[in-house]
Amino acid sequence: MDILSNTVFAAAAAEHDQTQSELAALRAQVASLQSERAALWWDINHDDLTGLANRRLLVNVGPTLLNSARRCAVAVLDLNGFKPINDQYGHAVGDEVLRTVAGRLSRSVGDDLAVRLSGDEFAAILTETSRPGHGGDWSSRVAAIATAIAEPMLVDGHELRVTASIGVATTNDGPAPIAELLRRADLAMYRAKADRYCSNVVWD
Repeated sequence: MDILSNTVFAAAAAEHDQTQSELAALRAQVASLQSERAALWWDINHDDLTGLANRRLLVNVGPTLLNSARRCAVAVLDLNGFKPINDQYGHAVGDEVLRTVAGRLSRSVGDDLAVRLSGDEFAAILTETSRPGHGGDWSSRVAAIATAIAEPMLVDGHELRVTASIGVATTNDGPAPIAELLRRADLAMYRAKADRYCSNVVWD
């Protein structure tokens, strides 16, 4: 009986070990698939060069952000002085300028959403809740973004500077679809760009 018991025990132990090994392999496979899925989601929804959210993520996540905050503003930014830098110093320097601007924009908006739309055009969703005490004072927040972007930067031994024309559309008068807010902000940005003495325009 002892021999039989030992044999049964050994078989059960071996089966248990095999089951645990199979479970561990399954867990590793699931973790790998989840990691691949997260990486794919990131690639699809973020800009390769700057790491900011892209237009796809803005359109998909924007409505949720707009609905979850009492008041929001959508800002569209277009850089001034970027093309001469790109033409004179080359794309590698231009790319570093864009990465620097992206970092400054991201830090300026904090927990809100910073986006690279395309080329040297960026966007952001600003929420009232992310800056307690500021209320709907979008002008001071947008001015802070413009100031941060306009700071000189040292790239490849060159001290460079770009500024941003910024258009802003708010939900102060009530909710609006993200596409409409982007349209208004874009129009406001072109008004700002047309007036060289004005860095930003709030859609009214």
